[in-house]
Amino acid sequence: MKSKRTDLEIRYILLFKLDAHNLYQRVFARKEDYIEAFSLKRNRAVFKDVFDNRYKKASIKDLSYCTAEVIEALDSFYNLADEMYWYLKHTQDMPNMIQDEITRYCNKLKLQYETLALFVDAELTGAETFSVDFPEDIEPAGEDYHNDSFVMDGEQSIIDSEDEYIQEEQFDDPDAEDSEENTDNA
Repeated sequence: MKSKRTDLEIRYILLFKLDAHNLYQRVFARKEDYIEAFSLKRNRAVFKDVFDNRYKKASIKDLSYCTAEVIEALDSFYNLADEMYWYLKHTQDMPNMIQDEITRYCNKLKLQYETLALFVDAELTGAETFSVDFPEDIEPAGEDYHNDSFVMDGEQSIIDSEDEYIQEEQFDDPDAEDSEENTDNA
């Protein structure tokens, strides 16, 4: 069944789906690694790479291409991921307790992801219902960089704001003043 959405709307919805899938894969695939790194070094820097996502950078306009159901599913999924990230950033728990808590979060995250995938897939295909079967052999992205040419409005506003405050210096050249004084005295 063909979707009734425009090409641009489909692209935005697909970007959110891929972003959620990549976050989901990173959280599950790297779970042992980031828990071990945190347990041994007590360094929380690794969590930033694992939990980085485009949803944080999305604008209201970006989300306006999604239906209300998809927005609610996105919000539930990313809020749970953010809650998990917050726990990891601020916990003082021992490694075994962290492992148990992360397992609980991962189980909840899996349910939220399946719900999100169901709504997004239904939106993309125009179907009323169908089951979610994601291949297990898909590998997470090698690098957490977004090297595509399609940039969401929210991301573009962040890029634009980074360059906004860079201005050339407006200071007078002290050497120019010295040379003027030397020519006046001669």
